[in-house]
Amino acid sequence: MSKKMQIAWFLCFALLLIGPRLIYPAVKSQLNQENTENRELAAKPVLNKDTYRTFPADFESYYNDRLAFRDQLITANSILNLRIFKDSASDQVVLGKENWLFYKNETENCIEDYKGTNLFTDDQLELIKNNLLQAEEYLSKRDIEFVLFIPPNKENVYGEYMPDYITKKSDTIRVEQLVDYLRANTDIRVVYPKEEMDAYKDEYSLYWHYDTHWNSLGGYIGAKALLKELGIEVPEVEELTITPDTFSGYDLANMMKLKDYYVENIGEDVNYLVSGYDTHNMQTIQADDPTALIYQSDSPDERKLFMVRDSFAGGMAPVLASNFRSTYMPHWNGFFEQSQIEEQDPDIFVYELVERRLDVLLTFTLTEGNVLSSQS
Repeated sequence: MSKKMQIAWFLCFALLLIGPRLIYPAVKSQLNQENTENRELAAKPVLNKDTYRTFPADFESYYNDRLAFRDQLITANSILNLRIFKDSASDQVVLGKENWLFYKNETENCIEDYKGTNLFTDDQLELIKNNLLQAEEYLSKRDIEFVLFIPPNKENVYGEYMPDYITKKSDTIRVEQLVDYLRANTDIRVVYPKEEMDAYKDEYSLYWHYDTHWNSLGGYIGAKALLKELGIEVPEVEELTITPDTFSGYDLANMMKLKDYYVENIGEDVNYLVSGYDTHNMQTIQADDPTALIYQSDSPDERKLFMVRDSFAGGMAPVLASNFRSTYMPHWNGFFEQSQIEEQDPDIFVYELVERRLDVLLTFTLTEGNVLSSQS
């Protein structure tokens, strides 16, 4: 290779390395800067005597998260994988049939839940039982009703859209194992609205196609099952006014950086506007998902609802809050503390956690003298 050719190759290589960084500041403001990866981007590390050992790796993570045109390159790679290889470029997303997306996560492994390969041991079932009985005793002493509410995983309602290479390995799945065990061995009130979802799943899409969560109609059906357990009847689905809508969280599509691609090339997500039930002049006092959802209404039921919840409660909140005089819903992750129960003095305590998070019941505690937050 001639010297001129070597120089030319060197200049091309340098341009590939430096060019994007030079161009990026001029076009950055026109690009989407939203973090859609379902994780916190690495923070810029500080070099000092305490961090000098970890600084190189921390800075590399910080730099990689902010590479010029990083999001655009990830999107291009995701489109390539989707179109050419029919695969997801994200290790958190499973491509299902008919453009359904499903969630895959190492700590909240919906896929193992679906396959039935992660059943609880007898010791684990006993531990969960004892934890919940302690919580029930703590609440009963304060005249507070206790209900455990478990929204089903998306793939356990719409398993027919799972890819063929993911197959069930057991006739029993973990949530059914736990619910059956608790009902047979305790008087704890457990609501798992799988049958209620199955009754309408073919007529409506009750979960978003491009998101992990149920949509507004799925949330209504879940809330209706919980309210029935609490002695409150709300209209049947057939009595509602259900209007098609396109709102969605798009969290799964966003994990692949493909929200815009799905909307523009496949179609917007499936949601519904649900009306036709009495809202009893429900008013939102606070709607901050990371901390608490707080509502008041003129409901004839004067009981106060306290729900420790995850993101699935958002779809249920309007109908639940319409049927209690006061509703307080703290988020489990870093905000809920047991002292809030004392402060709020509710009539009903609902512990809501989606099926994929059942492991937290192994450490959930509500006991006398417990001042720590419930890691639930």
